Amino acid sequence: MRFAKSIKFRLTIWYLIILVALLLLFGMMSYFMLSQSLHQSLDESLKTSMLALENSLEAEDGHLDLGITLQPGELVLLYGNDGSLLKGFGWGVEVPHIDTLVTQALGSHASFLTARTANGDEMRLYAAPFSDQLGIGAIVVGRSTATVTEVLESFKNILIFAALATLALAGGGGFFMANRVLKPVERIRQTAQEIGESDLSRRIQVASEDEMGRLAITLNKMIARLEAAFSRQRQFTADASHELRTPLAIVQAESTLALRKERTQEDYRKSLELISQEAGHMSAVVGNLLYLARIDAGKDQVNFENINLRELLAELSSDIEVLAREKGLEFKLAPLEDLTVEGDKVKLEQLFLNILENAIRYTTRGGSISASVVREGKTAVIAIRDTGIGIPEEHIPHIFERFYRVDKARSRAEGGTGLGLAICKHITQVHNGKIEVESQVGKGSTFSISLPLTENSDSDNHERK
Repeated sequence: MRFAKSIKFRLTIWYLIILVALLLLFGMMSYFMLSQSLHQSLDESLKTSMLALENSLEAEDGHLDLGITLQPGELVLLYGNDGSLLKGFGWGVEVPHIDTLVTQALGSHASFLTARTANGDEMRLYAAPFSDQLGIGAIVVGRSTATVTEVLESFKNILIFAALATLALAGGGGFFMANRVLKPVERIRQTAQEIGESDLSRRIQVASEDEMGRLAITLNKMIARLEAAFSRQRQFTADASHELRTPLAIVQAESTLALRKERTQEDYRKSLELISQEAGHMSAVVGNLLYLARIDAGKDQVNFENINLRELLAELSSDIEVLAREKGLEFKLAPLEDLTVEGDKVKLEQLFLNILENAIRYTTRGGSISASVVREGKTAVIAIRDTGIGIPEEHIPHIFERFYRVDKARSRAEGGTGLGLAICKHITQVHNGKIEVESQVGKGSTFSISLPLTENSDSDNHERK
């Protein structure tokens, strides 16, 4: 039952059904055409015999003589002008309905008739008028169709045998070819069955460049993407667990120490401040994780509107100036061109605040931070520069990965979660832009965000020119 459901079995059956239909059509057409040809040849031979008789008939001593030798299964009947049978030659059989044929011949109409004799044999008859001094009014020439029947029967047997042999060979060959063509599918199935969630390193062997080969290549690429996705998921889970484990351990240890014995009000305050600080850190991590989970699930909603970048950065500058002043840093905005982009205001605020807060976090006292908005072709480039500690070159390609930190101990001490830049990259991609970074250790970093301008920005810029 399982074999009957296989593709190769169904392909072979369909192939045989189509082949049977074609063979049947070909056989019927061939048989019909051969039958027509043989019967036409028989009629032509009867006409030829009639012409030979007309030239060879003679009478001696009142007796009619054909003048030719008849073959077995042939007959010749001579009729007078009154329709009476004068003489018969050859095959002595009774032919029914021959009177009608003779009457037509006496009426100057030559015609054919296929009749079955009293013995059950089939005969082809040809009657034609004949008028001369011998007193013959019509001549009927007949010949048995046994030869034609034998040829057609032999041809039919040959067709049946050839069709059966063709079907057997085609069925076997078709099954073999289907099995060979679908063999890569079985290899793909076996490989896919061996691939588990814990081991996605297996790949399907590609042995050809046909459709099966391209299918294997496509599946290999899909498995590679799944492997990368599972790897990121495992890394993400491990990093999230590690990120939350430390503050939880601190909260648990600090609360245990606070409850172990009576302490002063100042000690309790310090314990609660530490617990509050770690709880805030965990809340930030969990909030960012939930946001990234919505991103991965495709449920992150974006409300696009026209945003003036100069006005947006000007609004953010007051909060940033306060944070910078608390750490002894200089913050400035210059230059700021009047450019408009289509975007989500809340998400763009989050994007710029994350980068600006990172700049404040990793810039030492006495340093400076600046933000600018300039036009480059059809894009607005927002550059945020700082004179901070910088990023080593080998870490730059990875800083937008989730939970990636250049200096894990220092980053955590500064309050970072390792998710901010990953969120910044996503927000930039949602706005069809790109984010890049240039940095030198000890000299600072520059984050450049490129966003496509709206048509209004283009027209306003031309009007000002």
